[in-house]
Amino acid sequence: MSETNARKNPCETNRANLGEENARKNPIEQIARKSSNETNACANPSKSSARTNPCETNARKSLSERIAHANAVRVASAWDAPDEQLVEAERRTPFQVCDVYCAHAEELLAITGQISAALPSRAAYLARTNPQAAAHPDNRSVKAYAQVGNPACTFVWEIRNNKEGALAKSSDAQYAKALDATDALKDLWEDEPWLDELQIAKALITQIVLLDDDLRAKVLKHANIMAKECAATLAPYLRG
Repeated sequence: MSETNARKNPCETNRANLGEENARKNPIEQIARKSSNETNACANPSKSSARTNPCETNARKSLSERIAHANAVRVASAWDAPDEQLVEAERRTPFQVCDVYCAHAEELLAITGQISAALPSRAAYLARTNPQAAAHPDNRSVKAYAQVGNPACTFVWEIRNNKEGALAKSSDAQYAKALDATDALKDLWEDEPWLDELQIAKALITQIVLLDDDLRAKVLKHANIMAKECAATLAPYLRG
């Protein structure tokens, strides 16, 4: 029982700079704060039994209705989902920003695709969690199906609202692995709710380079040379 109670959510990291992360006010904290406010608003000090609290009963009923509504919206919107080929093309669109990214797009997508396939798109996540927002045209666009949701947001919603889901019913060991994976990936989003796969690739590669002593030394050395040469060339003309 102590192990079950010891479960943490993605808001709780293992880093020493927890206070700094809390100060960043990331989407996970906002979700947690909203949930806490709703719970406090429902609390009634005069009631000694939570089972007889009508506010909590209504909250449970409201949650069931919201989930049912979300499921209905998801089924209804499935007919409007863009063609898979359009979504695949949209995944590649951000890489066209420059020749270097475009030349290596397929290699990078093969890596980031493993992450995006494991997480919901912006459209899919909102269909489950916020049917009203999901109905907005921007959130039903091809881009919305190509953007990937922050795993920490998904983790928190699942554990709080999908009590019959695989995550809620997982063993402590499985839960811990899922939490560790979420903690490792969520930093790529830097508190953003959605990313395209070029943004994921940039964040992932930068993180890997900075964590590897040999790679870091080589890459930063070359970056310094490039920055110095370009700056020296441009400064006389563009600095003003």
